[in-house]
Amino acid sequence: MTLLLQSTTGRLYWAFLVYGVLLAVVVYVILKQVKNPDNDPFKVIVKWVVTLALVTFMIYATVTANDRGALLVVFIFLLLPASMFLALWWVPDISEWIASPITNALTGDSRKSYNKPEYGVANARFKRGQYFEAVEAVDEQLEKHPGDFDGLMLKATIQAENLGDLAAAAATLQQAINDPKQLDYRLPVALNKMADWQLTIAGDPEAARRTLHQIRVEIPHSQAAQLASQRLASLDSSEESEAAVVDFNESYQKLVEESALKDDFTSPLELPKAIESNQHQAAQEALESCLRRVEVHPDSVSNREDLAALYLDHSKNPAKAIEQYDHLLALPGATIHQKAAWLNKLADIQVKSAESHETVRSTLERIIALDPKSAPAARAQQRISYLGIELRGANRKNTKLQLGSYGEDIGLKG
Repeated sequence: MTLLLQSTTGRLYWAFLVYGVLLAVVVYVILKQVKNPDNDPFKVIVKWVVTLALVTFMIYATVTANDRGALLVVFIFLLLPASMFLALWWVPDISEWIASPITNALTGDSRKSYNKPEYGVANARFKRGQYFEAVEAVDEQLEKHPGDFDGLMLKATIQAENLGDLAAAAATLQQAINDPKQLDYRLPVALNKMADWQLTIAGDPEAARRTLHQIRVEIPHSQAAQLASQRLASLDSSEESEAAVVDFNESYQKLVEESALKDDFTSPLELPKAIESNQHQAAQEALESCLRRVEVHPDSVSNREDLAALYLDHSKNPAKAIEQYDHLLALPGATIHQKAAWLNKLADIQVKSAESHETVRSTLERIIALDPKSAPAARAQQRISYLGIELRGANRKNTKLQLGSYGEDIGLKG
């Protein structure tokens, strides 16, 4: 009795082990096929259900056949047709499983190449002016490929630019930036696009400012944050320029009216002299305006560069100009090419200020230290090799011509 129990237990153990492993393999294959976007999950499940039921019935019929005649009948009328049916049904899949590792190793995974959303239908409808239908075509692809960035951006663009629905476009863009793994790439692209629409479609600069400020908050100390700062500064600068144009037009209109009353019309060619009395005053106003912009947007590249130029050309204060470039060099997210350009500007100021060879060379060596193999580093190295000539040329320009005692030799002395 004990031996019988041990034998039965052993058989059950091996049966559970073998069939359990087979079942696990089957479940794994089914799940893998269901997750493949190229397959229809319903068809995959039906195919496996039919296959497993048919194989189970074939095994049961074979085991229960009592004699050779019955087994021959089962073979002819069940096993042979069912085997041929399953072979025809599964051979394409089996051959792909066997050949795909070899073909993928040679040419790459074709599923990765072709398993992409197709927006051809959406683009065709868009070109025909069928904007609602184009959005529906995009949604069909997004159902198969949820979260696809290109599709979401296309949908938002149609909603904003062609349907005039900024609220719907904003909701679509929100879906595009929900993936935290791709936030650094997706967020600045989506929000910069939204800022464009808020300016051009809604005409709402304040909303555009809030959108651009969100980039600086979400991903600070990045190049995208720096670019958002530049856009914010240029937005204020453009509004200031528009205000200056309005002031100019109002001043012009006022002068025309005064001239008409006096019967002494001021020519448009004389108008600049009437508005801008002297160049020094205009430069001083430009400096004050630039200082205000820098105070509002301290990390604006264009404002800092403009301020440095004004300190050099108007105020003749190279030390203050150098301070602006030092601030720019400390900005997070600045590229190597930006830093190289600013360091070259520093070197230009130092050359014109008659700094020593060692000081200018040290500045140029900072460019090389950024990336010794880069093109800016090669140009900096070349400039160092000709630095002595550059400094002598600058010194000659800065040296004033002095009249010596040559007058005595030609009889000019009285």
